[in-house]
Amino acid sequence: MDKITEKAAELGEMIKETPEMKRLAAATEKYESDADFLQQIETYNAFAAGMRGKNKDSEEYADLEEKLGALYDSIMDHPTMKEYTEAKAEADELMEHVYGEITFRITGKRPCNHHCDGCGGCG
Repeated sequence: MDKITEKAAELGEMIKETPEMKRLAAATEKYESDADFLQQIETYNAFAAGMRGKNKDSEEYADLEEKLGALYDSIMDHPTMKEYTEAKAEADELMEHVYGEITFRITGKRPCNHHCDGCGGCG
């Protein structure tokens, strides 16, 4: 088991040095330090908290819901969020590929890579 753990650590270090993971690390750092972006998230969370306990049929709730939607759109359109989302998708794709290769080496079957239900390893 020690040899497997050693190889896993080696693989982890190799993966960490890939362009995909370096991009994700940079995007995560930006995500966690962008004051404007974090302020938008804080405002969104405050609006969301303000909606709790409100009558869903009230005008106040409708106003908050509209503002919440606009804040959500603003967050999702923010360059920091866009970069993080793209970087995360690339890193996830890399990790799926690595996991698929490991699975293939263990089982002799390639996992389905197009997310279909009931797939018996059609790759």
